[in-house]
Amino acid sequence: MLKRLRQVAFLVNDLEDGQDLYRKHLGMETCYSGDPSRYDLKNAILPAGNETFVELLQPTTPDSSASNHLKRRGESPYILIFETSDYDRLILHLNSMGVRLSEEPSLGEYRHAFIHPSSTNGALLEIVEVNDANNSWPAAGPDWDSLSHKPLTKQIRQTAVLVYDLDTAVKSWEEMFGITATKRFHVSFTDLEIAILPLAGKDTFIELAQPTGDDVPSGRFLKRYGEGIYLTIYEIEDSLYMDGYLKEQKARYTSSRVTNNYVNLGFNSIWLHPAGMKGAFTQLSEVLVDDNPWPPAGDTWYLK
Repeated sequence: MLKRLRQVAFLVNDLEDGQDLYRKHLGMETCYSGDPSRYDLKNAILPAGNETFVELLQPTTPDSSASNHLKRRGESPYILIFETSDYDRLILHLNSMGVRLSEEPSLGEYRHAFIHPSSTNGALLEIVEVNDANNSWPAAGPDWDSLSHKPLTKQIRQTAVLVYDLDTAVKSWEEMFGITATKRFHVSFTDLEIAILPLAGKDTFIELAQPTGDDVPSGRFLKRYGEGIYLTIYEIEDSLYMDGYLKEQKARYTSSRVTNNYVNLGFNSIWLHPAGMKGAFTQLSEVLVDDNPWPPAGDTWYLK
């Protein structure tokens, strides 16, 4: 019932600084800026490729929920925004399960609802159904599809939610959204046990991840902040080029080329440190094989 991960929103202290950073490191240019004042925010939308988007959000009042989150958590991922083609059935299904959600007023060009983080392992979700035949993603403004600029990313492919109990989380997400985990594996480099769940459109994915111990980076993160959005993964064209480019930008990053236990997985990856990305732990991955469009999801997921 979830078609695609369309947009990931990040809270920042300064919108201009955030736009400069994403331009510098990921080659993203703003296609739309607005003032969603009823949420006490101003925003900037940046195309990430293949009709996926980054949204940067700056609170405009000191006592809003976003402002309080920013004070408590710092600059960080804030909302995962999904598109559905089956809005009514999904909302009815979620209500029947007792999921905490709030339907927002229809904006004509789309309908949307928010799912409270308490129902989705600490991750605030927005579900959107687009009703505009002339604009496949109105949130990005009226002209985004005519822009000639291309980012250094091909698209947002996957986002990771850090959880306390992987088995319970997988079961819950499968039941809520009618999706199925296609691969589970342990990544020693990141000290995580991971499950990958493809969405209905078969080009974006949810990753649920449980730390393998308390005294590992992800375990300490979970202990400090609790469950929630942990990592955003973009597909890129050329990881070797990105290695050199990010080095020129003096970015804080590491590469799978220098990690002995993150090889032979069908893709190369680069990780940008959250401290250099306004709290956004970021992975950039190049697919190395021709017969599988996204190897992290398993060997046969795309054949189903």
